[in-house]
Amino acid sequence: MNENIKIKQDYHPKITGGLILILLGVLFLLTEMDRISWADWWAYFLVGLGGIFLIEALLRASSAEGRRGLGGRLIAGLILVIIGSAHLIGFMEWWPLILIAVGVVVLLSAFLKK
Repeated sequence: MNENIKIKQDYHPKITGGLILILLGVLFLLTEMDRISWADWWAYFLVGLGGIFLIEALLRASSAEGRRGLGGRLIAGLILVIIGSAHLIGFMEWWPLILIAVGVVVLLSAFLKK
């Protein structure tokens, strides 16, 4: 029984690590092919990393044992996606996204503590 729990706990970091490596490979490939600029690749990385954290939060939500670390990945994912998107869309026009992100974080942290 303990071995099954250990296998499930090791499952999420391997998925996250693999997805991050794939994301980096795709981003470097796209920059080398001049599809995205070297100046903006980090913003795409933040959006992708935030998406990976959101996927991991969804995977954790589906398992009963993994719900303990759900809030941190969910909040981190949302913040990274918003920061990366704000840069890609244009920060000057979309700076209120930071206020919205902080509000979402405050609300989520209040609901997840209960």
